[in-house]
Amino acid sequence: MDAARQVSANRDLRIDERMPPKQAFRGASRGTLPGCGRGRYTASHMRAATLAACLLLSSVLPVAAQPAQIVISQPAEATTMDPGRSTQVLTVNYFVNVYDTLTRWDAALQLQPGLATAWKTVNETTWEFTLRAGVKFHDGSPFTAEDVKATLERNMQPGKTVVTPGFTTIEAVQVTGPLAIRVLTKKPDPLVPVRMAQMGSQILPARLTTDDGVKELARRPVGTGAYRFVEWVKDERLVMQANHEWWGWEGKAPGVERVIWKPIPDEFPRVIALEKGDADIITNVPPDRMKAIAEGRNTRLLSAPSSRYVALSINATQPPLSDKRVRQALNYALDVPALIKNLYAGMGKPYGGGLADTDFGYNPALRPYAYDPAKAKALLAQAGYPNGIDVTIYFGNGTMVNDKALMEAVADMWSKVGIRAKLEMMEMGARQRMNNERAVPPSGLFLGNPQSTLLDADGSLWRIFHPTGFNGKYWVGSQPGQRFHDLMEQARYTLDTKKRKALYAEATAIFHEEKPSVELFQEVVVYGTSRRVSFKPRADFRLIVSEMTLSR
Repeated sequence: MDAARQVSANRDLRIDERMPPKQAFRGASRGTLPGCGRGRYTASHMRAATLAACLLLSSVLPVAAQPAQIVISQPAEATTMDPGRSTQVLTVNYFVNVYDTLTRWDAALQLQPGLATAWKTVNETTWEFTLRAGVKFHDGSPFTAEDVKATLERNMQPGKTVVTPGFTTIEAVQVTGPLAIRVLTKKPDPLVPVRMAQMGSQILPARLTTDDGVKELARRPVGTGAYRFVEWVKDERLVMQANHEWWGWEGKAPGVERVIWKPIPDEFPRVIALEKGDADIITNVPPDRMKAIAEGRNTRLLSAPSSRYVALSINATQPPLSDKRVRQALNYALDVPALIKNLYAGMGKPYGGGLADTDFGYNPALRPYAYDPAKAKALLAQAGYPNGIDVTIYFGNGTMVNDKALMEAVADMWSKVGIRAKLEMMEMGARQRMNNERAVPPSGLFLGNPQSTLLDADGSLWRIFHPTGFNGKYWVGSQPGQRFHDLMEQARYTLDTKKRKALYAEATAIFHEEKPSVELFQEVVVYGTSRRVSFKPRADFRLIVSEMTLSR
């Protein structure tokens, strides 16, 4: 590390070591002013000195005492700070504040320039991006085209990241100048600009994209984003400080200077932290506390429809779950509207066809399976299981609101038709490993709530069920030569919008019939906040601090 980077890194590490006000003035003799010898002072001297002392005091106050600090509490801390190694929404919230992408979604989910200021097609399989000049990483090194190339090439290599399915259309990345790149695709890909804003597309310094580099990055991230990493005390806090050199401020001061992310796994203590003023924003708000937060003197409730859905992935490689009639029975045996009403205060809606209604390719003709326990029993019997089946559900603690209660309710409903479900609750790290390694056992189901990365079926349904995706190995329909696979592959390379929509319509109909997952509901994003913080909740669940303001 060169001298400039070392100074920058050391400065960040010392943020919590600034001298508090009492210590700053400790040692001054009685009747003197700090930094001055003994002497006599007039009233005007004292007034001037007092003003100077106040100005000095305000300059040395720790950031924790400043009103521009906020505390955000989620139920789980980050599992990594490497954006290529997690798509879990709680962890992605850290990524989107430290790193930048070439393109980005604004609060209205419209694509905007990011580290790329312009892009265009050169031919059907070549996109050219012009990169933003004058950008620096948090360690002081300049952002260049080589960083983009290294980041994208890492994502293109199978096994290097968990986001590879979103980058498989790319054939090569070429540097055509210090601030210019070309992305070459295997076939025409209309979604390349959108792919540059998806999960895992956060640009890393080239030197940290190596196997050794990403190990360092996972613990101490270096990005170009609005907030720079300060410290990570496991199970206690992750601290970020505003990056005043960020291009996105456009000459304005940050609305929030310092962010403390504080994991509080249990719902009740998390709500109490908000009500006492120890947290400014909480996620995963318990439905039974929503009314109190909304009516609180110092709190409020923010919500918006989301692009995320809740589903149980199914390992359908072996009987009994390899039989689509059994998978259909799993869906018919669930009263999803009752689950939404009783566990989520009505915040959510059933969905079908594998897509949230925010995605291009959503097929409104595919209605969610109705609750029909008699039909579920009949399907099990037709499949050769009149006495029912045994399955295991794997889920994390704190992945989503009421996850444990939801799984217990699902298991109870299934038991009424002869589906005996064993519940296996995992800590977040173990859950992340099972997901990343595609290690759900046979006869196993896995609770997840994925969201669209492209607002297109390619970034949700195909990201998950692509052969290299999280569920790609669990269902035969994902494999080459199968109709579903071939339709989805054809759609991702089709430039004509009407043709793509028709391809998606047929693919989602197959998915709806085969039911390779148990479709539960499309979520509503809900936050509890203090009244001093203002922001518009986003459908993509991103908590982007640069979009927030504080009342003074």
